[in-house]
Amino acid sequence: MPSLRGKVAIITGGSKGTGLGIAKAYVKEGISVTITGRGKEALDAAQMELEQLVPNARILTVVADNKDHQAANQVVAETVKAFGQLDILINNAQEFRTGKLITEISDDDMESTFESGFFAIWRFMTAAYPYLKETQGTVINMSSGAGVQSIPRHGAYGPNKEAIRGLTRIAAKEWGPDSVTVNSISPYVASAESVRYEKAHPEIIAEIMKGVALGHIGDAELNVGSLCVYLASEGGHYMTGGNFDVDGGSSIRP
Repeated sequence: MPSLRGKVAIITGGSKGTGLGIAKAYVKEGISVTITGRGKEALDAAQMELEQLVPNARILTVVADNKDHQAANQVVAETVKAFGQLDILINNAQEFRTGKLITEISDDDMESTFESGFFAIWRFMTAAYPYLKETQGTVINMSSGAGVQSIPRHGAYGPNKEAIRGLTRIAAKEWGPDSVTVNSISPYVASAESVRYEKAHPEIIAEIMKGVALGHIGDAELNVGSLCVYLASEGGHYMTGGNFDVDGGSSIRP
């Protein structure tokens, strides 16, 4: 989309999985991207993959842990310094602590889940807002069907994702007068993490797949990345406060 060329996006957790899929879709549209991750090796590999995909892509990598309270300010500041503006914030990074019953969840499980997810997203949104207000920008937060569907053994992860959806809706109302859109996406797409989880908990995945109407897991770039492209475009800028289920129909409701 010509309207996206020259825009600048931050994608947390952009070195793999859903985040990398979004980054691929964005660089193809001429969007400059900052991708974050906890490991430099993974970030370097992602940058190489993106540059092979789009040789002239403008990419900044920043090693950052979402649980670090200074990470949001650091990433936003480095992005604006490198590219001069900020148009899109994709909050994707999240620790994935699942597989335990509620009575088995530790304080560290709960704290790490919310610190890397809900609280980090709040910090990134707060740090990015002044720049997004200038560009009438876009925020997209990654939620999950784990909360909506009340999936067992997701007692920390699911409520955290539901809190993210609540924050998204309130921000959409508060920031609407500034023409900043805020939406969330609940994806079910393939990633290294989904493969690991499938191997560790095949019985849970088998149960989840029973409810996927299309019968297969989605693709990060094709299914989530393309939606993120649209939501950041002029055409998608009249949609705010919504949650988009990119999950093959597993969240179909009456």
